[in-house]
Amino acid sequence: MQAKSITGGLLLAGLLLVGCGGPEMVEEPQAQLDSREDALPYCGNQSYLIDYYSDATYTKLVGSMACACYETAYISGRRTSFAVTDFIFTCE
Repeated sequence: MQAKSITGGLLLAGLLLVGCGGPEMVEEPQAQLDSREDALPYCGNQSYLIDYYSDATYTKLVGSMACACYETAYISGRRTSFAVTDFIFTCE
């Protein structure tokens, strides 16, 4: 019986030491994406259209990027890792 109360007391003391105190986690404010302006990629001698989908089923289109020879790319929506290149050629 004495061993159970000692073990319980040690467990309680350990939980109090580990669970309480310690450094307070400070979260930095997330950058406002609405006001963020990244440079658009330059197309170079490429022309293509990339469609971006929400997941691996490729059923919900969430964004696209179009590039025409020697111009700046046009991006709408958002880019994801689920992308399909629809059209590509090298300009002369």
